[in-house]
Amino acid sequence: MAPKTHISYLDTIRGLAALAVISEHFVIAYGLPCETPLCQQWLDFSPLHIWWDGSAAVSMFFVLSGVVLSLRYFRAGHMPDLSEFHLARFLINRMFRIWLPYLLVLLISAGLFVNTFDSAILKTSLPATDWITGMWHKFPLTPADMLRESFLLKLPALIVLLPQAWTLSIELVLSLLLPVGLLLAGRGSSWLVFFGLLATSLLGVSIFLLHFLLGMTIARHYTDLTHYLSGRRWQRRLLLLTGLAFYTCGTFVPSDIFGDTAVWLGSGLGAGLILMFVLGSKDAQQVLSQPMLRQIGKVSYSAYLSHMAILICLTPLVLKFLEGFTENRLALWFGGWLITIGCVQGVSLLFYHWLEIPSMSLGRRVTDAIAAIGKPTV
Repeated sequence: MAPKTHISYLDTIRGLAALAVISEHFVIAYGLPCETPLCQQWLDFSPLHIWWDGSAAVSMFFVLSGVVLSLRYFRAGHMPDLSEFHLARFLINRMFRIWLPYLLVLLISAGLFVNTFDSAILKTSLPATDWITGMWHKFPLTPADMLRESFLLKLPALIVLLPQAWTLSIELVLSLLLPVGLLLAGRGSSWLVFFGLLATSLLGVSIFLLHFLLGMTIARHYTDLTHYLSGRRWQRRLLLLTGLAFYTCGTFVPSDIFGDTAVWLGSGLGAGLILMFVLGSKDAQQVLSQPMLRQIGKVSYSAYLSHMAILICLTPLVLKFLEGFTENRLALWFGGWLITIGCVQGVSLLFYHWLEIPSMSLGRRVTDAIAAIGKPTV
């Protein structure tokens, strides 16, 4: 059984991870929906943290990227089929897929930033933290500063317009390493492990390279994993429980003792185990393939790009509007959170059709034009 080149339920997982990042930023901006210390502890220091665990979601992004980008090359088994791999086409398409939509959203955010920076901060009954109120008010940007934020391969230390872009910079670099990973995978998974440890420990490459290579390893063994797990319900359940424990380890493993690297590695391992569970579970795939969830996955990149601007510019207006109906903190919190999520999804749908699809189409036209130039004339 050859793996499909595109698996929609994996898009859903990316979409749910993007929702977790958006929820985390809402929580950082407005706190948790709690009125008692016990509620705070339950939501902050338990697996219930998963719905707003943006750090774990970042780990999921990188592992999932390794799976999705490399899966099509392991149709025939453990050896990558590189007969259809064209380096120039891959690199150009990847730039247009990630960088061009980023530049367009960055331009929109720059316009919003100019209108926001000198404006008064809107006070709401659900008080905002300094983190969100100062995002576009405390850090003045010149046109040159904005231009520096457009170079995704080398972002400045302080990212103001799209602060979440640090992950996109790493994602772009790691995806450009795919050809190296595929060549090493042809020699065996141990080569991927050796390369990952060497690059991260001695060459200063991001620790997320290990997440990406874990995803490649899962893709390499896709057929074996799906065959083995499809008929073993209890093994799948154990895999899921273990994966969730590692994925949410940031809630109970103190980073000040074990270090951030240990937490990132734990959540990355958990993300890999969760993905293996999904690949082997028809029930999970059916749930994740529901149309509404697939839609969330489809627009996940636009949601990730646009949500900070919405949280800064629109959410305070939403909360002010809700104050006309209730002063209850819990109602304001859930109302603000739900409407923010809804607005992000609506804007993301527009961006998907107006920015993402045209960007991908343009990338294909560019590569087709380059290929046509390279063809010998008769």
